[in-house]
Amino acid sequence: MLEIKALSDTPLEALNLAAHHAPYLKRLLARQADLEDHLDFEPLYLQSLAKCTDLTTDQAAAEAVLRQAKAQAHLAIAARDLSGQDTVQQTTFRISEFADHACQAALAYVLNQKGFAQSGLFFIALGKMGAYELNYSSDIDLAAFWDAERSDFPPDSAAELASRIVRDTMSLLNRQTGEGYVFRTDLRLRPDPSSTPLAVPTQRAALYYESVGQNWERMVWIKARACAGDLTAAKDFLGAMQPFIWRQHLDYWAIADVQAIKHMINTQRGEMDLHHAATDIKLGPGGIREIEFFAQTQQIILGGRNPQLRLPATVATLQALAELGAVQPEVATGLADAYGQLRQLEHRLQMVQDQQTHSVPQNADKRASVAALCGYDTLAAFDADLLETRQWVSDQYTKLFEQSGRSHEPVAGNLVFTGVDDDPGTVQTLTELGFQSPGQVIARIRHWHHGHTPATRNRRGRERLTALLPTLLTKMSQMGDPDLAFARFSRFFEGLRSGVQTLSMLEAEPDLLEDLVATLALAPRIGETLAKRPNLLESLLTVSDQELGFEAKETVDFEAAINAMRRWHAAESFLLGHRLLHSQVRARDAARAWSHLADHAVQAMAQSAAKETERKFGPAPGQWVVAGLGKLGGEDMTANSDLDIILVYQAEGLEGAQTWYTRFTQRLITALSAETAEGSLYEVDMRLRPSGRAGPVATSLQAFQRYHLESAWTWEHMALTRLRPICGDPVLGQKLIQISLSTRGQRPPQTVTQDILEMRKRLNRDKPAGGPWDLKLRPGGLLDIEFILQHALLCKPSSEHTPRISDALRWLKAHTHLSSEEFAHLDTAYRFLRSLQQVQRIANEPGTFEQDMMPGLADRLCRATDQFDFEDLKIQLEQHCGTVFELFGKKIGNPATE
Repeated sequence: MLEIKALSDTPLEALNLAAHHAPYLKRLLARQADLEDHLDFEPLYLQSLAKCTDLTTDQAAAEAVLRQAKAQAHLAIAARDLSGQDTVQQTTFRISEFADHACQAALAYVLNQKGFAQSGLFFIALGKMGAYELNYSSDIDLAAFWDAERSDFPPDSAAELASRIVRDTMSLLNRQTGEGYVFRTDLRLRPDPSSTPLAVPTQRAALYYESVGQNWERMVWIKARACAGDLTAAKDFLGAMQPFIWRQHLDYWAIADVQAIKHMINTQRGEMDLHHAATDIKLGPGGIREIEFFAQTQQIILGGRNPQLRLPATVATLQALAELGAVQPEVATGLADAYGQLRQLEHRLQMVQDQQTHSVPQNADKRASVAALCGYDTLAAFDADLLETRQWVSDQYTKLFEQSGRSHEPVAGNLVFTGVDDDPGTVQTLTELGFQSPGQVIARIRHWHHGHTPATRNRRGRERLTALLPTLLTKMSQMGDPDLAFARFSRFFEGLRSGVQTLSMLEAEPDLLEDLVATLALAPRIGETLAKRPNLLESLLTVSDQELGFEAKETVDFEAAINAMRRWHAAESFLLGHRLLHSQVRARDAARAWSHLADHAVQAMAQSAAKETERKFGPAPGQWVVAGLGKLGGEDMTANSDLDIILVYQAEGLEGAQTWYTRFTQRLITALSAETAEGSLYEVDMRLRPSGRAGPVATSLQAFQRYHLESAWTWEHMALTRLRPICGDPVLGQKLIQISLSTRGQRPPQTVTQDILEMRKRLNRDKPAGGPWDLKLRPGGLLDIEFILQHALLCKPSSEHTPRISDALRWLKAHTHLSSEEFAHLDTAYRFLRSLQQVQRIANEPGTFEQDMMPGLADRLCRATDQFDFEDLKIQLEQHCGTVFELFGKKIGNPATE
């Protein structure tokens, strides 16, 4: 690799050695006769800066002072450079620092000559000067602006005067005299230079960058800093430019533009041959510009969201990119080293004749002189090291810009997930699709491509994934929150035991893919089922609306029956949940469907548990019944409801009945709730049995009746209003219903009222509603509707059992416990809230806060309640709950707690 060496440890000796190969340095030495006293040349450099602050009123004298100061600065800087006392960064900083002093002195001189102070006029240093990276013979890129609100120029001639001052300042620096020039200046980087004055008003500049600013201009302004004039005005202007430079949304088109610019430069220079010895080390392949572009393009992409990348200097930017993880540390270090060596070579080329050149000479003798200036003994070693450095830089540049065979031409919609670093085009594509964390998406997909999930452990799986990704990510973008949709798809995808068949099916069925993305995004529980049973996807294409059916076969043992039920139940739950989510089942009908599914599970598992108990302990002593309470009893189940059940038996005169039914009940609980390799069915809650957790899991009919007629609390009688026999002996089931009816009217109405009111107050205190979307517990929510009905049912005897809320409402209306208006309010509110809750539960959303809702859920909620839009839905929600709350207060009392 290229290594630029010091010519001597002594600055003056290094200068004298260099003068044999550099006529420019030889001329500078001849003009400076007293160099023996300058051991480190620092005083000579400081003297050159000081000269810039003492310009006379005579223009010719001012020009001479600046040029003499420049000669002293260059000699001092070269001496420290060639002797190794300064690093390349210190060298470029000194050249840039002198340029600042020269510009400030020249502008102050011109303003003073015209009788003005700074007057809102300022220079912005761009390019290498802005980054403190100037070469010996660099042009300085400047842009001049003036702030009209800070200016004391005459209003009618301010614009013309500002431009004239800039022109005169540039002339003072540019003009070639007998003592040379100070700096060649370039003002073409100002906004729209073909149609704007030399000094651009700040308001006009801001409008330009906001409306038509280009990506290459953003690159230019990365290195912008104030260098002369009204620095307060300059600081304000630079602050206003930050949103233009550092966009919050990552931008692939910036990369595409940079690629096109680089391609054009190489073509114009004719330097596409990397092995050409007489290379342009700035613009040629493997040169300085490629390193700068390597850093700057990633700054443009990542700097908007990573302020630590907003640095002007190339080496500092490379280090920051490595610290961010955007570039491998060894690549950043290698590029920084190569940059330093190439910049030092650039300095050696320019100190030969003080020319702005970046080309290594074609002539071997001249190239040998350059090699000697660089500390090389032979030309061959120099050529070989330079080629090796440029080759390595070119390789890194190619890896960054041409991953996966992409050309230099801008290509919209890149989705490339190979390589180590994030493809900038892919980052932009994902950002435009709405992903807030494209880097995380790229990392996860790259993880899949590396075969770290079962679905992509073979080549076919990876190929199918690659084919699906464009459509898949586009569909995710339509969910409102692509990042969450991707996260939920990831859980599904990584749960697949194998993936080729599933991926192939999705590739062949675009509608199925769209369906899957929406289902996973809005209902992650369904995704968990699909991950375990991807074959269920096929059921979306083939299964009709008919139930699959389940039978516990005589030959199936207890454990096999449990697993068979779980497989069947998973399929049925998936299909029902999917249909509800996509409005193929009406939300108002879903409760009955979920309840029938639960009934089938309880019936089948009770049958299997009874057979297993009989096989081990003999025939059942007497009769038994399993009854549902709560949502199961009231046929009001949702996608994630648990099962409130009790088991009651009747076995007069038979010994050991309690033991047998306890064993039976324990097996039933296991069959319904145990986690097996096939998953689980429901959580089972038996706390509504007599005496709750303290009582036996199986209760005799006599004990059940005695408890409820003598010892039960009001809340336990409330629960009995929703009792419904699920399976077992039908005669025994009717006896349970009669016991339930006999508890009504047992307590005085005022006692029932007080007990229910106190219960609601305790709930408000101990388990308050989570927010307006806590549809059960919020004031005027589903629980309040249930309490109103249970209060009415318990206050007077009844001969009709109505566990379903809709039936109870009709019965209460028919028996004048509810007026027609009260019935209409409660019935409408109940249907509305239940429909909302059905969609909430299938989406697995707690729904307590609107801002936490998955985008897309709002649309499903509107569909479920036939509302035009979400705002209308919220209005309806508040109206219905307000009416219910008022009715609760009228019937029972105010449940507010102190």
